Amino acid sequence: MRRFMKPLAVACLLLAAAACEGTWTNASSPSPVRAIHAALMHTGKVLLIAGSGNDRTDFAAGTFKTAIYDPATDTFKSDISTPYDLFCGGHAFLPDGRLLVVGGTAQFEDQGKGLPWNGEKRTTIFDPVTETYQPGPDMAIGRWYPSAFEKTDGKLVVLAGYDEHGNHSNTFQVFDPTTSTFGANTPIASSGVGVYSPLYPTFHLLADGKAFYSGAHAWGDGPGTSPYIWDITTNTPRWLPNNSAINVDKRDQGASVLLPPAQDQKVMVIGGSGTATTAIIDLKAANPAYVAGPPIEEGKQYVSAVILPDGRVLETGGTSAVREDPNVVYRHSTQIYDPKTNTWSKAADQQTGRTYHSGAMLLPDGRVLTFGGNPLNQPFEMNIGLFSPGYMTKVRPSITSAPTNVTWGTPFSISTSGPISGAVLIRPSAVTHSSDSEQRSVDLAVNGTQLTIPANHSLTPPGWYMLFVKDSAGVPSVAKWVQVG
Repeated sequence: MRRFMKPLAVACLLLAAAACEGTWTNASSPSPVRAIHAALMHTGKVLLIAGSGNDRTDFAAGTFKTAIYDPATDTFKSDISTPYDLFCGGHAFLPDGRLLVVGGTAQFEDQGKGLPWNGEKRTTIFDPVTETYQPGPDMAIGRWYPSAFEKTDGKLVVLAGYDEHGNHSNTFQVFDPTTSTFGANTPIASSGVGVYSPLYPTFHLLADGKAFYSGAHAWGDGPGTSPYIWDITTNTPRWLPNNSAINVDKRDQGASVLLPPAQDQKVMVIGGSGTATTAIIDLKAANPAYVAGPPIEEGKQYVSAVILPDGRVLETGGTSAVREDPNVVYRHSTQIYDPKTNTWSKAADQQTGRTYHSGAMLLPDGRVLTFGGNPLNQPFEMNIGLFSPGYMTKVRPSITSAPTNVTWGTPFSISTSGPISGAVLIRPSAVTHSSDSEQRSVDLAVNGTQLTIPANHSLTPPGWYMLFVKDSAGVPSVAKWVQVG
């Protein structure tokens, strides 16, 4: 047994079977690549990006890898030509469903030679239909561990990371998909942010078009930046309290999620830096501030959080501390949070350990996929995990027909197998390092089988979404893909 592993948690074995929700399985074969980044495409397939996969030998040889996993057929495709080392880049979906990948690794760190990690200036765009990378424009600077997220107008904000000289960047650029160009490289307003910009800062687009930095980030190797609401248009941050409930210096690779529904404008941060605490902020409040949420059952770093189509949030994976700690152990516990009751319930433990460079995402059939894990001086975790929540065993409603293209505020009709009581749009994940700025769930107005997306474009920025309907018991269907625009 690896030194950082612990015996599987036995909580579910000690409780009645009904007390632990769901079951875990693995894909029929291991991933052909070291999956460090993953994105759910509107084809229903999952893009698994390794680049060099944190392998110095592959980096030196120029061996860069990408694979595609098809959950419907449980098969992999691995002959994807990869243009450069996308390892530790950033990514977000464009409105047309293609994935913009920014930056990556231009130089591996070598402390003996005094060489820092250097970020790539290059970008690339993955087309889910042709399953090929297309060249994108270079950025003004290199970025390693950057974040990316979509604005209300469909443009993408790219920020943070190490530049091509290994220095922290506090600048941002905006990518315009209509012209395939980047705007000026601009410092984020320096009333605090310019002092230190965390790596992989998690942002959430808010209902007013501003963006919220939640405090979750990667690599806490500098002073943490307080949470803030950022007016991107005026480049003005509104600083929020870095109080004891959030303490951003203790949120290294914690999960950050815009709680469902997005209309509530509440964000939860889960774990990070080995803590079991959670923190919740109501961004509709006149003076938003984090308050303590219900703790998870084990302290975790590298934890993943996934919005489920029934309006709950699953957390899973992680370790007790950074992988370099000689006493680090895997955290196998999995729990499900209900925003309506503000409580966690126990789910089946994930048997596969998930450490650094792991992640999780929702699939169109309602399962949760987990990937990756890069333990120190041990083999990379290649198994793909699949969690089936309790609703997978119930009689589920189905969508028999739905339009492919829908727009804001305009009702559209669907056909279903029976009466429905709710409908949601869930944006597909583009996740790495516990960070997923894209994930969100939006409630739709329901009038029989006529649905309406909120008129506010900021709640549902343009792009592809999974449409789920729910029956009177809250059991969700399998998703249909729709494009909002």
